[in-house]
This record gives sequence, C-alpha cells and structure tokens, in this order.
Amino acid sequence: MALPARLADKDGGLRDVLARLEAARGPEAAGREPIVTAVERMPAIEARYAPFPEQTDARLRAALSVRGAAQLYTHQAEALAHTFAGRNVVVITPTASGKTLCYNVPVLDAVLRDPSARALYLFPTKALAQDQLAELQALAERLAEQDSRGAGAPGSDNVQIGVFTYDGDTPQDARRAIRGRAHVVLSNPDMLHSGILPHHPRWAKLFENLRFVVIDELHAYRGVFGSHLGNIIRRLHRVCRHYGSDPVFICSSATIANPRELAERLTGEPFELVDRSGAPRGEKFFVFVNPPVVNAQLGIRRSYLAQTRQVALEFLKRGLQIIVFAQSRLATEILTTYLKDAYEGAPGASDVIRGYRGGYLPLRRREIEKGLRAGEVRAVVSTNALELGIDIGALDVAVLAGYPGTIAATWQRAGRAGRRSSRSAAVLVASSAPLDQFIIRHPQYFFGASPEHGLVNPDNLHILLDHVKCAAFELPFREGEKFGELDADLQAVLTVLGEEGFLHFADGQWNWTSESYPADAVSLRSISSDNFVVVDQTDHERVIGETDFTSGPATLHEKAIYIVEGQLFQVERFDFEGRKAYVRAVECDYYTDAITYTRVTILDTFEKVSGIVSGDGPAHPETVPDTLWSPRSHGEVHVVSRVVGFKKIKFYTNENVGSGELDLPEQQMHTTAYWLTIPAEVMGALPYGPDDRRDGVVGLAWAMKNIAQLLLMCDRHDIGLSIDGGNLDRAIRTGGAAEKNLDINGEPNVFIYDNYPGGIGFSQPLYAMHDALLARTRDLIAGCPCESGCPSCVGPEGNTGPLAKAVASQILDMLVARAHTSREI
Repeated sequence: MALPARLADKDGGLRDVLARLEAARGPEAAGREPIVTAVERMPAIEARYAPFPEQTDARLRAALSVRGAAQLYTHQAEALAHTFAGRNVVVITPTASGKTLCYNVPVLDAVLRDPSARALYLFPTKALAQDQLAELQALAERLAEQDSRGAGAPGSDNVQIGVFTYDGDTPQDARRAIRGRAHVVLSNPDMLHSGILPHHPRWAKLFENLRFVVIDELHAYRGVFGSHLGNIIRRLHRVCRHYGSDPVFICSSATIANPRELAERLTGEPFELVDRSGAPRGEKFFVFVNPPVVNAQLGIRRSYLAQTRQVALEFLKRGLQIIVFAQSRLATEILTTYLKDAYEGAPGASDVIRGYRGGYLPLRRREIEKGLRAGEVRAVVSTNALELGIDIGALDVAVLAGYPGTIAATWQRAGRAGRRSSRSAAVLVASSAPLDQFIIRHPQYFFGASPEHGLVNPDNLHILLDHVKCAAFELPFREGEKFGELDADLQAVLTVLGEEGFLHFADGQWNWTSESYPADAVSLRSISSDNFVVVDQTDHERVIGETDFTSGPATLHEKAIYIVEGQLFQVERFDFEGRKAYVRAVECDYYTDAITYTRVTILDTFEKVSGIVSGDGPAHPETVPDTLWSPRSHGEVHVVSRVVGFKKIKFYTNENVGSGELDLPEQQMHTTAYWLTIPAEVMGALPYGPDDRRDGVVGLAWAMKNIAQLLLMCDRHDIGLSIDGGNLDRAIRTGGAAEKNLDINGEPNVFIYDNYPGGIGFSQPLYAMHDALLARTRDLIAGCPCESGCPSCVGPEGNTGPLAKAVASQILDMLVARAHTSREI
C-alpha cells in the first residue's frame, strides 16, 4: 500500500519515517522476506452529533457548552438515554472518544436535581482516579460559578458538588470529611475492598443514597483481578440492599469481544450495549516491522529491542513525541537505557527520555505524566502501566516492542498516540516469539480478527472463599441467602468456615466471630498481598521502588541488577522474610535474568481421552496405526516453582557473560491444567536418539504454549508451561539442554496450566480445543522458514538441538493425522 504523498508541516517527519520504514530492506533480508510486512492506513472519520436528552439539567448543559461540548456525539446521547431511563449501560468506543461524559453527565444531573444523591467511581489504578478528578472538579466548579451568578434554573439553590478521591494516599484527617461531604467518590477496587465495604457504617450516607456505580476501563478486569472484582460487587450489592439502595451501573471499556457479557458477569446485572462511536478520528497508520534475519540457518533475527530503539530514534530525531511499550519491567529499563544513551535532546533541556512502570514511587510517576502533557518529555518507555486512559497528552507515535499478546491490548496501546483530529502512527516491532511471528506474518489475521474475550471466574473457590469471609465480616449471612449464583453451595462454604472458627450460626444467620480482619489478607492483583520494598543504601537509606510478591525472588535476588530509569543498582541483601531488598548504585555493562524451576504434579483428572493403539507398537512413523488417539486430559495440579539461578546478559550484544546459583524458598499453588500425553508408541516410533527425542518434546511444548495463548486469547502471564515435572522455562532461560529427567522412553506429559491459584478457567476450553491446538502448532512449525528450529517455532538457540524441529514435526504429524481421522469417522 502506497503511503500518501501529502502530509503537512509537523506531519512531514511522520511521513518521512513511515516512507523509510515501508521501503526498508536490510541487506541480510534481500531476496527473502521484507522487514516491513504491513502498512495499514485507517482514514480519518468525521464526527456524528446528537442533541442532549431533553431531561438534562439546563445548568449542566450550559456548563458543558462553555467547555466546548454544546452537543453530544451519537454514542454519548445513546448512553445517556439508557442511564436516564434507569438502565445499566456499557459503552465500548475507541480511545479519546469522550466516554467520560457518558457517566459524568447522568451523575452530575442527578446531584443537581437531588443534592443527597451519591455516586461511586471505580478505576483500576489510583493514577486514573487522580486523572479524572481534575476534569470532574473543573466541571463541578463551573456549575457552582453559574449558580452563584444566577445562571441556574429559576428558584434553584446553589449546589456545591463535592468530588473527592478516596484511596491509600488520602490523608487520614480528610477521610471523615469525604465520607460526609462527597457527592462523587473516586476510588479503586482495592480501596472499596479493604477500606470502604468493611467500614460501611461510616459510609451510611453514601450507601443510603447511592444512585450510580461507574466502572471505568472494564477490559482491565480480566483473569484474577476481574474475578476478585466480581466478588467485590457481590459484597457491594449486599451492603446496598442493607441500606435500601439499588444503583445503576455505568461501565466503559476499550475494545473487547464481549463487553456486555463481561459487565453482566462482573455485576450480576443486565446491561445495554453502546458500541457505535460517533467521535471523530484522525488519520492513522499501523506498521508491522519484523527485524531482519542475521543467521538464516538458525533462524536468528536481530534483537527486537535493538530494532525498537532504531525505530524510536527515527521518530525522535524528527521532533515527534512518542511512547514505547515494552513487555516487561526489565525490557522497559533496557530500552530506557538504550534511548538515553542515544538521544540527549537539546543542551540544558530536562531529561527528555523517561521510563515508566509499576514499582516506581507515585511522585515519580506523576512527574513523568506531567512532563508528557507539557511536552518536556519527548519519549516515555512504559510497561502496560500507561496502556489505560491516563491523560498524557497528544502523542504522535506509539511503538510496541513485541506483540502484547492480545488484539485488544495492541489496539489499546496503539490508541495512546493521536487524538481526534491529528495524524498519528503505531509501529509493532515483532520479537522472535512464535506468537509475534505468527501475527507479523499474517497481518490479515490481526486486522481482520475480532478482539479477545475478557474471561473471569468469580466462583473460583480460592477467590470466592476469601470474599465470603469478607462479606460475613461486613454483614451476617442469613440462612438461604445467595452470594452471586451460589445458594446451596454457599451454605456448604459457610459451614466449612464455621468449622474453622471464623463464623458462628445462631438465630438463622452466620455471624463473624474471628478477631482477624479478612480484607487485609486478600490481594486483588496477585497471589499474595505482600510486596517487597527496594531500599537504596548508596548514600543513605531511601525507598526507591517496590515489587509484588511473586516477582520478588526473580527480580531482587542477591547479585541481581535492579534498574530504575536507566540507573543500575545491585542487590546486596535480599530479606525474604522481612520483604525487603537492599541495593547499592553500581556501574556495569550487563543486566541479570533469573532462572526458575517449576514442577507440576497431577492431583485429580476431571476429563480424559486415553490413548488407544491396535496391534504391536510400530517401528517407524509411517507405520503408526490410524487407531492411535492423542491422549489429553484436564484436571487439578500442584505447581511448585523456585528461582534456582541467574544469568548476566551484556547490554546491546545480549552475550551471556556469567551466571550464578541461588537457593530461595519455593512458591506453591494448586491450580487447573490441560496436558497432552505423548503415547509411548509415538516416542518409540521416532528414529532418533534420546537427546534428539527430548529436544523434540521441548520444542513441541514451546510451540504449543504460544499457540494456546493465541487460541485462548489470554495474556502470556495467564498460563504456565512444564513438561513431566521437568521445566521447559528452565531449559529455555538457561540456554542449555532440555531437562534430563524427561521420560522419553515412556509417555511425556506437556502441561499448560492456569497461572493463578485455583485456576481462572483456561484449562477446560484448551482441552476442548485440543485438535485445533495441535493443528495450529503443526502449521506454525512447518511454516517457519528456518532450517533446524529457531525462537519463532521450537525455541531459542541453545535450548534444543539441531533436530528439534524435525522431531517435533514428526510427533505432530502422527498426533494430528489421528485427530483428522477421528473427525472423519
């Protein structure tokens, strides 16, 4: 597709880079595959308008008109019609389409008409709540000014609308005033869970008059976080019923496939869907970049981080403001370091390249956000922390270092560049991971496919049990009461809690009797509520960051290099029990990467298809009988993981310059898993030695996990991988041979497990998609242009031998052939 020749002034730099990218052909790739695999142009879209509903308060319309909103976009008017009629609504429109008005207007209208009305806004992060506070306060102040000048309705009283945030950063002396004076409380699920619901008598005025509950960024509530929120909303419903209120829910979301289903699953309420945007959109270009192959035989490509650095610098040198999204905290810090080394900005200018990720202290994050809005920060390198709708101004370009793992997340990140009328660009730089290579080679799959589903499982027993405790602490459970969809099952759960001493049954209800405060023991976003604090001891002790419990051992082990915006610190002491890591500033040319060992044990099998073979075992692949099934199962498993060592990786060259062993405590969980059992007849039919057969199983597992992520439409962190109690991750990350304890003469199991205690619900669908999983995996490996296996099909160089691709292909040929035969029969 030819790029347009006409782009004006500031857009000239954008056009120049896009044209260079489209024409880019590295000498290594001449005659093979292009570096740029797709340039998709999305034309500008004109706005479609509609009037305010007639019942909208005149004072509110006047205030909005002064702020440039004299009329509504069509989707805003549709959403308001539903809320004014008392219907729950979920709005799903693109970034910067004015979703905020869809909930601010009905809330402020209700308060203007009835000053006792209250609303609760929930945002997934504190930063988002703070971001929305300024806009809502400005609108409330404008309304107060109009009333004071007599611009309101005849005879109306002056209304002072109280808008406040209530989160962990709210000072203690302000909390009482907020509980009494706030018409609109902006908070997050964590604070609702631990600070509001358990203390509902103090919030009686809010709950008695609660008219609206707003859930912003609905798509963020997937997996374990969404499953927790579903239970928190169940608790909220109980408290509201206690105080006699029945609020309307207003949800907004970026693009996902099932917004109404997700909203209804989270809240237990019926919803109306508004998904046709009337907002304008500027012209946008989406470019797919595949780093060139530097070793054709091994299929090794140029580092995607180095390629991202080059692409980002091209935009920066032309005066464009950019955001770079990385896949991990480590990749964020590496890219920040690379860009700081290469681009300094004007002499005397402030730091124009910044990193942004979870673990930074709040003041640092607010400073970076302000710098982006002011234009002082020219580039920010971020994890998904800036994927959500925090106001960071009108950026020109979004560069994605690696495929985020879902179509929805990719569009969300791309949408951070460009606003309603300006031209913008998004560039996806693929890594060598199989999923990245699939997307980059099949751009039509990405641009033509629907976004993913948001999956939650509020009835996950591990999560549910915690919230039943919290709910019982808040209000006694009556005999026969339901909690979500649970009725008879709930009574069984309450009985168990009674036997454990948490509850006591008397006078037809279950009462909380324990001295514990259950909300404190529940983390909504991770397995544990604990986190590790990072203490810098270079000059004097000061806290410079934090890390969640599950990431702590891999990130903060002794001798680890901890990076904050390009500044390097070495961990001198890791206090696991005290949840602290003590670091000191260093100068070095490497970073560290942890090696984790994982073991999976089967506890219970829920469903299973057994292997069946007719006759004697075959001697060669072509003689495997058609009656062979590919055995698969799903059930409950026990997963034990432990950090056992680390590698030192040199910046820029990615050389392994050293390693070390570690002995850290194990982390355990019960979860659910799907597993493929490779029949002994298949293993015995392979005409290869033991090491090559082992490499083939490892390569097969590596490819299966990546295809499973595609089929499940889940985040890469949602599922884990292991082989027969050995660990694929360890083999991959050490750069060494596969696990030696694989029973290649028996029947190896390839486990793909839910990476959350109790499971979130991925294993059963994967079990049902077994045939598609194997067929797609075979297509991925067969379609890879490498000769003997590479990171894009069977794993990174050094983790498997030269025959891994051939062995994995033969295993799949035998298994998939039988799957096709069984379907035909």
